[in-house]
Amino acid sequence: MPVAWIPRDQKFFDMFDEVGELIARGGTVLADLVEKFDHLERRAVDLKELEHECDLTVERILVALGRTFLTPLDREDIHALATSLDTVLDNIEETAYRLVSFRIERPTPEAIRLGLIVQKSCEHVQRAVQLCRRQISSEEMSRVLREISRLENEADDISRNTEADLFENPPEIMTFIKWKELYGWFENSVDACRGVAHVINEIVVKGS
Repeated sequence: MPVAWIPRDQKFFDMFDEVGELIARGGTVLADLVEKFDHLERRAVDLKELEHECDLTVERILVALGRTFLTPLDREDIHALATSLDTVLDNIEETAYRLVSFRIERPTPEAIRLGLIVQKSCEHVQRAVQLCRRQISSEEMSRVLREISRLENEADDISRNTEADLFENPPEIMTFIKWKELYGWFENSVDACRGVAHVINEIVVKGS
């Protein structure tokens, strides 16, 4: 049986849409930061503000969850989705913070590629969240979730190759440490998007 939507509980989907939009904006800011590599401090502040706004919206979701008797999804699914979405922007903001604080001279081509993968993953997360409202079991949802998984695999491949290169041709030790950690945070951001996709897929399976 498909998931039954309850009109008076549309507030949850409204708030999820707000978080999805913040995540998409965050992915774009990170991609711009690493690709254009200008206005670093301002872009990092912008991401910090987006992350804070996301925290507040997720908190509203959890407060509403505690006050709502009938919810459009199982309570544990709403909680899992909210917290997994929050993790995405947390990781993106941490990545940007390190890009600025490490004072690297310029991004590597691999970092730029990973930044673009984060951006694309965030856009797909936003779309998946939008589809949760009325098209959760649609073919489009399946396609979006598969694409998030594909992007995660692509990011994994890049991260493994760059890590192998770092060990095979190690730069100066501090540069080595900085880039090893940065690549890890880019990968964490994509993994967090995959985490959202996993939660949504579990909801799809439960409702089918």
